[in-house]
Amino acid sequence: MSSLATLLLFIIVALFALMAVAALAIMAVVLTKINKTLEKITNLAEPVAIKASDTLENVQRVTMSVGEKADQILTRGVELTENVSVNVERTASVVNHTVTTPLIKLSSVLAGVSKTISVYAGNGRTNGHSNRSDEPKE
Repeated sequence: MSSLATLLLFIIVALFALMAVAALAIMAVVLTKINKTLEKITNLAEPVAIKASDTLENVQRVTMSVGEKADQILTRGVELTENVSVNVERTASVVNHTVTTPLIKLSSVLAGVSKTISVYAGNGRTNGHSNRSDEPKE
């Protein structure tokens, strides 16, 4: 019986070995199919990745260009603001010295002349009395 047991054991071991070989063969076929599918996906994704990379580079260039132009615009804006501020200050000073100050002086002179004329013309007297504040009141 020992030879029958050995034969059965050998058959069982052979069947398990065949099953293991079959499982390995199936896994090899499945892995080959997965590899082919991954190669197809890689081939499809590669142009997209290249386009994305090119687009990213373009976006970076445009962003840098926009940043440089924005810096130039801001710098020019600051310069213009400073120039306008200086011009406004100069204009205000010129207007003050050439218009406002002479007008105040002219107004003062005219007020003095008007008061002088009214005093000497007698407009400042009523009933023989002067309305001037520096004369004593009765």
